This record gives sequence, structure tokens and C-alpha cells, in this order.
Amino acid sequence: MEISVSDPFPSVRAALADARAMDDQDLCDAIQEAEKALRRVQAQAAVLATQMSARISALGYPISGAAEELATMLAISPRSADHKLGTAESLCDREVVWGALFDGRIDLPKATTILDILADVPDPRRLELELIAIGFAEGHTGHQLRKKLLALTVEKDPEETLRKEAIDRRGVWVRPAAHGMADISGRLSLEHAEVFMKALEDLAESSDCADPYDQGDARTAEQRRADALVGFLAEHVSVSVCVDLVISADQLIGDNDWTPESKRLGPIASEVARDLCMSPDARWRRLVTDPVSGELKAMGTFKYRIPTALREAIKARDVTCRFPGCHARAEFFDCDHIVPHPAGATCANNLEGMCRRHHRTKTFSAWRVERDPDSTTHDLIWTSPLGRRYLSRSHRYKQDE
Repeated sequence: MEISVSDPFPSVRAALADARAMDDQDLCDAIQEAEKALRRVQAQAAVLATQMSARISALGYPISGAAEELATMLAISPRSADHKLGTAESLCDREVVWGALFDGRIDLPKATTILDILADVPDPRRLELELIAIGFAEGHTGHQLRKKLLALTVEKDPEETLRKEAIDRRGVWVRPAAHGMADISGRLSLEHAEVFMKALEDLAESSDCADPYDQGDARTAEQRRADALVGFLAEHVSVSVCVDLVISADQLIGDNDWTPESKRLGPIASEVARDLCMSPDARWRRLVTDPVSGELKAMGTFKYRIPTALREAIKARDVTCRFPGCHARAEFFDCDHIVPHPAGATCANNLEGMCRRHHRTKTFSAWRVERDPDSTTHDLIWTSPLGRRYLSRSHRYKQDE
């Protein structure tokens, strides 16, 4: 089929034309069948992922590295691969839940809810609750299913074992969003969450609620709560901001158009970066880069928690963990020998920045890494337990890469 510039999606248009030709009942039936087919594929994918994990575990290394195999294969983060693989293995371990997904009776989010909430309930009680949950889930939403399961399990924990394990999973997370924004989420004990939200609502409703964007009364309740949280932190917390200012070597004496980047959240708007740079607590350091390759060539220093010069240089050069697809930031990673010490020298060419997780993966699993022999920069080649090869390019401080 020839594709013209004016008609870039002919297959989608054809599919839409087919859908438009259906009557109402046929359209509804087709939607249900498509959803059932998706659920069956997800159940089959769980089996395949579980088999992959078993095959890698059979190699006998102290650490499997199966999640990393899945992460690099699907171009997802290690955390997402952990979740996907854990869900797959849990599904394959619970026959009735896997069967309900395969048959299309429940979707994957409902299956995951059943697995998560009942994970610590022993059999045969767990099997009994799974059957109840599946029957209930067929005619109710995911939220209703969660409430049902919580009601079924909350009184079945006399020693508060499940409660203690849930408390251990508390935390706060941040995820970058578009247009210089970020999403913050957290898991707290219910009573603390109630106190948090009531206090935040009181701050948001007060006449002196922070208004960082000068929107006044035009703000929604959600916007006022966000502003109240930022205002409270600004009033009670001071932070030390480190600003890495990237300057190409051939422009060091002149102006430079630079794309700001937060180590934690990635590219940010210039206006946001200027606010960070002008913070009274900000500290600056200069990173001089090669104008052609974009690799780090020199680095200024400032008197703030300085480790060895070599370790600091490796962190500035690599920026993030060198495992394919990992974006763990430099300040949290180890400097690891590519060729293990003492056979390998302790020098910049034989060192790589590695987060603790992937440092252990390299050391204790079948994953292997080497310098790319065809590269003039610090590019690395990783080989997975199943023999797949991945290129990890050295960080380029260039705006077009």
C-alpha cells in the first residue's frame, strides 16, 4: 500500500471506516471481544515473562538480573520491569486469578488488586477470597473491588502482621511531567493521611495562602492546595541547590544557548532554571565540554561535600547510571571498575558510574559490560544473560542529543 504525505495513517482510517459500518450492537460486541483478546494476551505475556525469569534464574547466579533483561528488551525502567515481572510471577502462581484474566472475566488492574491485597493471606482462606473477589469484580469497578477486599481482610489480621508490613511500604515519590511540572505521590498510614489533607485544606482556605503564580481567587481548590503545600515548605525548609552550568569549550568566553536540566527530573524550562540559579543557597560549578562530541572535558569545583577528584569527575562525566535505560542520578551511584580490580586499573577509562542496584547486578549476575572498541568516547556495550547486546552511550552535553 502506497502511503502519501497527505494521508499518513491509511490503516487507521480503514479501521475507522469498518467501525463506522457496524450497527450499535455489533460495535459493542466488538469492543467486548477486543477487550477479552487483550486480557488473554496479557495472561499469555505473564507466562512468557515468568518462563524467561525461570530460565535466567537457572543460570545459578546470586542475583538473577531477569528484571534488567525485561527492562532493556521492552525499553522500560527497572522499576517498571520489577513490577511487570512480579505481577507476571504472582499471576502464574495463582491459578484461579490467572484463569479469570485469560478467560476475560477480569482485567489486569483488577487481577493485580486481588493479588496485592490477598498476597499475605494464607491458603485455603486466600483461595476462598480469590473466588469471591473474581465473582464480585465481574460486575463492579476496580475501586469497588478494592473496598470489598479491604472489608474482607481488615478483620482477619489479629496480630496486625499485614498492618506492619503495609507500614513498611510507606514512602513519597516524585515523577517528572510535561511543561516543567512534576507529580508527587505518597503512601501514608490512613490517620496521617487524614491529618495531612485536613491541614492542607486549612492552609489552602486561609486568606494568606501562598500564591506563587499570582492567580488569586481564580484558582481551583486543587490549585490552592498545591500552592499551600509549596508555601508551607518554602516557609519552613531551606535547601541547598547545586547548579551545573554546561558550557561548550569553544564558547567558554562568550554567550551560550543552553538547555537547562534538573538532575532529578530532566529538562526544565529556562525560567524555572533561572529561579533555581538565583536561589540564595545555590552553588555553581562549571562543566566544560568538547564542542564536537559533547563529552565532559573539565570541571570546576566548589567547597561542598567534595569526595576524591576522580570520583567527582566520573559522576560529572556519566551524569546517570551507565546501565542501559537507568536514570539514577550521579550523586547516588557508585564508581565501578569495568575490568574488575586489581586486574583493571583505577582510572577514568576503566570506571563507570553505577547505581547500587546495577552495580550488584553487574557483579553478581550474568550481565557483562565492556568498553565499545569502535568508540572514541566512553561508550559501553552490555551483554544480557540471554545474549542480547545493548549500547550505553556516554553522556553528551550537547543540546541536540
